[in-house]
Amino acid sequence: MRWLALILVLSFSVACDDAVLYMAPEPIDSGVFADASVPDPDSGVVDAGFIMDASQPPAKAQEPIYIHTGDTLYSYEIENNRAVEIGQFRDRDGPLEGIVDIAIDLDGRMFGGTRDKKIYLINASTGYCEYRFSFDDILHGLTFLSDGSLVVAGERVSIINPTTGDLQLEIAAAQDYETSGDIVGLPDGMLYWTVRNNNDNQAGDGVVRISPISGRIDWIGEASVQQIYGLGYAEDRLYGFSDDGIVVTIDPESGRVLNQQMLSGRWWGATTNPVFW
Repeated sequence: MRWLALILVLSFSVACDDAVLYMAPEPIDSGVFADASVPDPDSGVVDAGFIMDASQPPAKAQEPIYIHTGDTLYSYEIENNRAVEIGQFRDRDGPLEGIVDIAIDLDGRMFGGTRDKKIYLINASTGYCEYRFSFDDILHGLTFLSDGSLVVAGERVSIINPTTGDLQLEIAAAQDYETSGDIVGLPDGMLYWTVRNNNDNQAGDGVVRISPISGRIDWIGEASVQQIYGLGYAEDRLYGFSDDGIVVTIDPESGRVLNQQMLSGRWWGATTNPVFW
């Protein structure tokens, strides 16, 4: 009987081990916490932030609107008209300066472009940047289309592959305008672009609407503020951020300015998060 009990115990143990071996679930990648160097916010640890595990994708964007200066990333609180600092732009070699605009794709990944025409993938929780490719136009404005294509507004308006940087389409009519600083894609499928206003009777930048399918460009209205370098979208409104620290709220249908207020800082760019649409 003792031998029989021992055999039963061993058989039960093997069966349990087999059950654990074959029933263990596959590991799940949430895709949110990508940088092992990001500290626990409750730990009191400060992240020096110059090393990132290149095998992990950057953390995705969690806020509706982001804005930035040339070297620092912020989230923007609409209800408080407040910029909340996230972190300094940096890569493996140290701080990065000259980030002229940012954009977020439909998966929540943040991209940024620099004065020297380089595109980076950005960790939206830390500001850490990974170089992806270079592009041959000035990167004044960046945004994404619903098909995942990246739009660049510079000397021209180009639609490019965000993985390779290859040019897919150039919107010819955009040559009739000079970019003010940013472009944004909205849920209606259209692109909204701030442009220089060359009319002496109008003081502010203009806002135009572009169809990425037909290439047609329509004038919407004057924004009453110059140097709108950043353009975001939330709650059915456009939010323009100027180099002079002015935030202007615009009706995208009529171009009418709804509100204007100050936000201390020299804002170089902004982006809306399509994950919140």
